[in-house]
Amino acid sequence: MDSSVQNARLFKLAILSISLVLTVTTAVSTALPAMIAAFKQYPPTQVEMLTTLPTISLLITVLASSWIVKHIGARHATLIGLVLALLAGLVPVFVTQYPVIFISRLLLGVGVGLFNNLAYSLIMAVYDGEERQTMLGFQSAVGTVGNAAVAFVVGLLVTSGWQMAFNVNWLFVVPLILFGLFAGKIDQLTKVVVVADNTQASVKKKATTNVAVLGYVVLIATFFAFYFGLMLKLVGFLVEQGLGTAATAAAQLSVMSLLGLVPSLLYGKIYKHLRRLTIPTGLIFAGLGLWAIISANTVVMVWIGVSFVGLGLPIFMPAVFGRVAEVQPVGTSNLSSALMLVGINVAVFLSPQILALVTPLTGQTTNKATLLVATLMMFLLAAIQLALVIYKRPTIRHHRRMGL
Repeated sequence: MDSSVQNARLFKLAILSISLVLTVTTAVSTALPAMIAAFKQYPPTQVEMLTTLPTISLLITVLASSWIVKHIGARHATLIGLVLALLAGLVPVFVTQYPVIFISRLLLGVGVGLFNNLAYSLIMAVYDGEERQTMLGFQSAVGTVGNAAVAFVVGLLVTSGWQMAFNVNWLFVVPLILFGLFAGKIDQLTKVVVVADNTQASVKKKATTNVAVLGYVVLIATFFAFYFGLMLKLVGFLVEQGLGTAATAAAQLSVMSLLGLVPSLLYGKIYKHLRRLTIPTGLIFAGLGLWAIISANTVVMVWIGVSFVGLGLPIFMPAVFGRVAEVQPVGTSNLSSALMLVGINVAVFLSPQILALVTPLTGQTTNKATLLVATLMMFLLAAIQLALVIYKRPTIRHHRRMGL
C-alpha cells in the first residue's frame, strides 16, 4: 500500500467527510408540524413517514452495498450515492406534491445507503493498529459535529418555511468535493491485502463473515435497543418526576451529543491505554449515567447523568467497530460494517416494542422503569464483556510465552 496516500491529511479528510452527512436523512423532523399543516389531505402519520422513509431504502441498499462495491468500487459507489442523495434530497425544496416527495425521500435513502457503511469500512480496510483506532475516533467526532451542525442549520431554515428546511441537503456537496478530489486511490487501497509471504494480492474471494463478527452485531444491536430508551423516555421521565420539560430534555440531549466530541478526539489515546477494556469502559460510563438519571432528585443530577452517557457512547462505538476490524475475515470490512449498521438500525426501529415488552418485568410501566431496564442492560453487557476479557487474557499470555 502507498503509505504516503494513507497518511495524507486531505485523503483522511475525504474519508471522514462521509460521516458529516450520515444524519441528514432524518434531520428535517423539526419541520413536521409545518408539513402536517401543509398536507392536510393526508393523515399526520403518513406525513410523519416522510422523515423515516429514507431509513427503509437505506437498510435495503446497505445490505446490497457489498455486492455493489465489489462490482463498481468504493469510490464510484460513494460518488454515485452522494450525487443521488444531493439531487433527491433537494427535490422537496422545489416540489410540493406528496407522491413526488415520497419517491424522492426513498431515493435519498438509496443514495445514503450506498456510502453509509463505507464511513466505517473504508477506515477498517485502509488503516490498522493504533492509526485505525484514532481514525475511528475521528469518525465519531465528525459524526457528532455533523449531527449538531445539521440540527442547527435545519432549526434556522425551518423558520422560513418547511420547504427551506430541505436545503440542508446541500451539505452533501462537501463530501462530494472532498471525496471526488482526494480519494482517487481508495479502490487500490481497499482491494489489496498483505499475504503470508509479504507480497500484495487482490482480494477476489466471496465475502463471508464469522461468529465473532456476528457476536459484535448482537452486542451493538442490544446496546442500541436499550440505549435508545433514553431518547424515547427522557422527556416523559423529566415531566413525571417534576424535573423539567421537553425543552430541558432537548437541551440535555444536545449537550450529550456535543460532549461526545471529547472522547472521540481523544479516542486513539484512550484505546492505547485501555485496549480490550475499552468496550466495557464505554458501557460502564453509559450505565453510570443512566443510573444517575433514574436516581436524580434534582435537574443537576440529571445533567450529570446525561454527561456520563454522552462520554460513554463515543468510547463504546469505535471500540466495537475496531474489534470487528480485528476479528473479521480478510477483505470483508464492507460486509462487516454493513451487518453492524443493519443491526443498529433494526434495533433502533424495534426499540419501543422491545422496551414495552421488557419494562413490565420490573412490576411497573413508568418512564423511570424503562430507564431502569436500560441501566441494568448496560451493566449486564459490561459484565459480559469484562468476563470475556478475563477469560481470553490467559490464552493471550500463553501465546506470548510460546512466542506466537
